[in-house]
Amino acid sequence: MSLAFEIRRLAAGDAADYRGIRLAALASAPEAFSSTYEIEATRPPEAFAERLEASVVYAAYHQDRIVGVAGIAPRLGPKGRHRGFLWGMFVRPDARRLGAARLLLDALLIAASDRFEQVTLEVAAGNMAALALYEQSGFVRYGTAPRALKSASGYQDEILMVKFLDPGPSSRPR
Repeated sequence: MSLAFEIRRLAAGDAADYRGIRLAALASAPEAFSSTYEIEATRPPEAFAERLEASVVYAAYHQDRIVGVAGIAPRLGPKGRHRGFLWGMFVRPDARRLGAARLLLDALLIAASDRFEQVTLEVAAGNMAALALYEQSGFVRYGTAPRALKSASGYQDEILMVKFLDPGPSSRPR
């Protein structure tokens, strides 16, 4: 079965939709994120709007309902600005395996190609579906962060991944 998804960049005015899917992600897959539902649920709506202004965030909609989200932000510091960091990838369970994650990732990589030379990400070591998606999209593993996340249920390792993008002719050595 395949659903038709609308992929669009979120703006500050979409903060309510973003907040809803972010809280759904933290409730549905708490082991996959560094934040928690309890922390994010107490944040004011303005905090979600600010996050949308600080990053490039795309959402997948199906029949006017937000079903997926993913963001990319620059690394901090003058020497790291050539790297983007992919964060917050999530698709609601009822919309998984229907292509939304691939469409979100493709949209982010297109947006990243104009701004970054590489994109990095961290993914929970046991998230085989996400690992497969990232590897199919050209990401390669370059390391592991052991015990990267700690929760009441224990530690979670993360796999570190990178995808090198074509920096364009103006960035190539001459």
